[in-house]
Amino acid sequence: MTLKMHCSFMAGLFLISCLSQLDRDSGIIGGLADDTATACNEANEDCDDSNCGGGARTMLAGSDCLGCHGQEQIVSESLLFSAAGTVFIDLDGSEPASAAIIRLTDAGGQVIELTSNSVGNFYTDTALEFPIQAEVENDRETTTMTTQPETGSCNDCHACSGTAGGKLSTP
Repeated sequence: MTLKMHCSFMAGLFLISCLSQLDRDSGIIGGLADDTATACNEANEDCDDSNCGGGARTMLAGSDCLGCHGQEQIVSESLLFSAAGTVFIDLDGSEPASAAIIRLTDAGGQVIELTSNSVGNFYTDTALEFPIQAEVENDRETTTMTTQPETGSCNDCHACSGTAGGKLSTP
């Protein structure tokens, strides 16, 4: 995927991430060769109970949380999430971003503030009115998502091949 493609998906990305993303195919950043370019980590997108480890709050980091914790799949109301995902330090998902603040404002004006855990996971069972506005904050700055998602399934779009062009990441 090229820088041009990443920016064409800017509507689904956090703006700052798009502006700093490298060319994944050629390892070029701003026209200069980069020997440290890495590939997006797809391994954590195909998680199940046998291969990603963890349990409860740290389970299956990087996988589509609402794939199991969504309305259609859930067997217990206590495990139903309205929004959930995993925050990484970069679009490639090279390592989790713990203690990031995820701020969701729903269409009714309700604000939910979540903190990512040690594996970058965050989730809420609070009922949300979609679409929502989403922000990610680290200790330096806050980045606001440029679109308003119609679903709380963050890792569905924020995947290596997802419409957001990469993992959910901190600014």
